Amino acid sequence: MTGDKPSIKQVALDDKGKPVFPHYNFDALWGSHWTLNVLWSMVYPEIMDGFCNTMVDVYKNGGLIPRGPSGGNYTYVMIGDPAASFFATAYNKGIRNYDVPSAYKGLLKNAYPGGIRDRAGYEHSNNPTGGGMTYYVERGYVPEGLVGKGGHKDGASMTLEYSYQDWCIAQMAKTMNKDKDYEYFMKRSQNYRNLWNPETNLIHPRNIDGSWINNFTPIAEQFNTIGFCESNSAIYSNYVPHDLNGLISLFGGKEKYTSFLTSSFEKAKDNRFVAPHGEHAKSWVDYENQPSCQMAHLFNFSGAPWLTQKWVREVKEVTFGDTTPYGGYNGDEDQGQMGALGVLMAIGLFQMDGGVSLNSAYEITAPIFDKIEIALNSDYYPGKKFIISTKNNSAENMYVQSAKLNGGNWENVFLTIMNFQGRKN
Repeated sequence: MTGDKPSIKQVALDDKGKPVFPHYNFDALWGSHWTLNVLWSMVYPEIMDGFCNTMVDVYKNGGLIPRGPSGGNYTYVMIGDPAASFFATAYNKGIRNYDVPSAYKGLLKNAYPGGIRDRAGYEHSNNPTGGGMTYYVERGYVPEGLVGKGGHKDGASMTLEYSYQDWCIAQMAKTMNKDKDYEYFMKRSQNYRNLWNPETNLIHPRNIDGSWINNFTPIAEQFNTIGFCESNSAIYSNYVPHDLNGLISLFGGKEKYTSFLTSSFEKAKDNRFVAPHGEHAKSWVDYENQPSCQMAHLFNFSGAPWLTQKWVREVKEVTFGDTTPYGGYNGDEDQGQMGALGVLMAIGLFQMDGGVSLNSAYEITAPIFDKIEIALNSDYYPGKKFIISTKNNSAENMYVQSAKLNGGNWENVFLTIMNFQGRKN
């Protein structure tokens, strides 16, 4: 469904006539770096392999690595190129049973004008411009007022997401010894700074002429504020998972950033940390939508890990604690993303960078269970199980006092579990 007329293709078969890999349909990788990518790469690496193979197959037949293929076609759902983080996480954790050179080539294509990023949400027409990649490459940010037929033409969100996705490509390039690509995309990953306004002390969208937009407000009682995809500046100003030290310095240091985060959570507490569906710009924290999924874990980087312990437990309890349909689903579940985040909070593991960098650390919080066993797929990882066990665990004991890894003391909230070098390379 990508050319002038529909065509029928065949998934690659082995010598017994069985598919070499499953061919998946999906439309929900936007924001999956804080949810599915972390959980699947740890527990279901074979699923990630299947998704990677699917995207490479779509690229070979349709010309672009997709955001989400459904019904044999591109959906161009949402914005950016979330496949960049998905592939980088897979590759740097040793999940590589697909055509890696083609995957990398496709990711590079998406990162320039004419690639998937250049399509705004659902922009199906030829010669797309709604993604603003020409502005991004030339100016270092995407402005408001883009011309294009799609939706979600939100330049500030695009700038922040493109910056992170550039960093993801850089991490993959580094492991592959592509030094020029690494340096180029690392430099571009700093583009988020071009939308930081020291006067408003937040990410502030710009107009086509480079000026700051007028009538700027951190939140508003509406679907989104100008420049932000299904969200607002209060939330997206925290969207720099690849350079939190840099972001915190823009806020004025760790103490000021911790104060900002604390205020955000206190303001969102009465609404169970979710905005009403369809009013994504209304809240300072919104755990019913992707852009906010990392916020409770940000205190780990501002020097207040006990506050991460506190807010992760509270969000888990009040936002993701109800198992009925009436309280357990707070918005778009999006292919299990919020369910995956609930699992990560329940077992006490998270990865702020999405697991993208080589040997990316896990951030530990108190699990809600006394014992958790993760069965490891031996085709990818050594050992049979990764076991998490607790002592003196209760609803009140949400603060980790000490930790051990394989019998040895571990005195850090950042846990490097193993060197992920896949066995099936």
